[in-house]
Amino acid sequence: MPITFIDIERRTNWRIAIFFMVLLCLYAAIGFILTFPSLNGLYQISPRFWLVLLTAALLAAGIHFWFAAYNTVDSVIRGLDARPPDPQDEVHRIFLNIIEELRVVTGGKQKIRCAVIPSLSLNALAAADLKGTALIAITEGLLSRLSRPQIEAVAAHEAHHILSGDCLETTVAASLFGTLSSALERIRTFSQNRIFSLPAFLLAWLLLQLGHLLNMFISREREYRADAASVRMTRNPIALAEALHLLTRSWRGAGFIGSGYEMLCIVNPQASNLDESEGFWSDLFSTHPPIGKRINVLLGMARIRRADLERNTIPMSSSAPSSAKPSYYAMSPSQQWQGPLPLNELALLPWLTPLTWISTSAGGDVLRAWKDPLISLIFGQRLMEGERTLSPYACPSCRQPLITASYEGTIIQQCSFCAGTLVDSDKVPRIIARTGRDQPCSERITALARTVLKENQSRQLYRMRQNSGKANGPLLPCPKCNNPMRRQFYSMSHLIEIDRCGYCGVTWFDQNELQMLQCMIHHRLTAERYIL
Repeated sequence: MPITFIDIERRTNWRIAIFFMVLLCLYAAIGFILTFPSLNGLYQISPRFWLVLLTAALLAAGIHFWFAAYNTVDSVIRGLDARPPDPQDEVHRIFLNIIEELRVVTGGKQKIRCAVIPSLSLNALAAADLKGTALIAITEGLLSRLSRPQIEAVAAHEAHHILSGDCLETTVAASLFGTLSSALERIRTFSQNRIFSLPAFLLAWLLLQLGHLLNMFISREREYRADAASVRMTRNPIALAEALHLLTRSWRGAGFIGSGYEMLCIVNPQASNLDESEGFWSDLFSTHPPIGKRINVLLGMARIRRADLERNTIPMSSSAPSSAKPSYYAMSPSQQWQGPLPLNELALLPWLTPLTWISTSAGGDVLRAWKDPLISLIFGQRLMEGERTLSPYACPSCRQPLITASYEGTIIQQCSFCAGTLVDSDKVPRIIARTGRDQPCSERITALARTVLKENQSRQLYRMRQNSGKANGPLLPCPKCNNPMRRQFYSMSHLIEIDRCGYCGVTWFDQNELQMLQCMIHHRLTAERYIL
């Protein structure tokens, strides 16, 4: 049944009233527990005592509710150490322009602020408060890895939460019980677990459980509505689907974004079986629907199969091409369809890569460019230009032949399209030992290595607390044996994520990963040892 904005506003007001009643009961229970030892028994409690207790609880709950819900946006910004976008930064300026466009769409009635969360994790969130201020915040990692149309899709998704009013109820729920617990979680992380026994953490645990209890009042269907609204505003379901797919393989901020803020995020920072399942209990306690189902719904709008979105799928066998010369539509880096283009004009496009979306007709089925046998010949011709030696192995991302090259005096295989590197695992130590022989680590790689180490250190600590050392998301196939490679850190001291095959002994480094590993070891950048 369709839900109007009036229905959403009524439900929001009703749920906020429920949140206040829960808070009132909490303070009444705390007051009763503190005063009960001084009483002689329940039979001697007078009506005056109950009146004083309820009045004090009402006053405490009112003060807590007002300070928690009135200025929540500023509390979220402080809790995540978010900062305004830098107008001098090209990527941040794109984000600023998109938010300005959203302000124009809303007629300037809704005051929407924007902020960048200084984390390499991939996530975004929206918050609103009773003061009438709203916030859209995106992590630095997600902002850096998305194209402009994808940022538009994510921002439009979060803007719908704000414009529909359902963002207010989730923000109030998070601010009442989640903000304090998230702050204490971060204190626990930076204190290296040395003050875990303090009573404050017992309070944090209690508040966190109450926050989880309020999840039953937050409908996970609101994410489907926000996805659909994003598509209506941007007319681009592929952009949002690709952004969500990127989150399935990457770190979503678990350990950095506290548990109290999970209701505000586009996806739950902590991947859980509850979120990825359906049924009565999942609908009752989970605030986010299965991310795979959300992607499938978006791909259905674009007539794309899920297998075509996965980068690690194996090319499907196809029949011989028709003698007729087909025309193609190709999606440019700005997420705009170009065409129809004959094959010879398509080959001249400088931005055409194996991962470009193409279609043989307007509104027809969409697939990756490397899956078309005729277009795949274009990439083969590009690889043959110049004196290059083709490797017998294919890139696990682009599915194109790798190039055999010399690096630090040893032979490796590189991808000319995504800049990934395939190295025999027994060659990695010799490459590391020769770091700096050909050229020293650049300032960019050094700064990136320091930042990645700091972020992954907090990430690894969170995994160890959760007794899970495995990363979630699809696994890349090994270029040699085609078995799934394991996504893991290179070592517990050098926290650079790599893909390693345990069957044939090869290691796959994404762009800059090998250089960052060399820089860490060369400059003796290692993770601190934590005592759990």
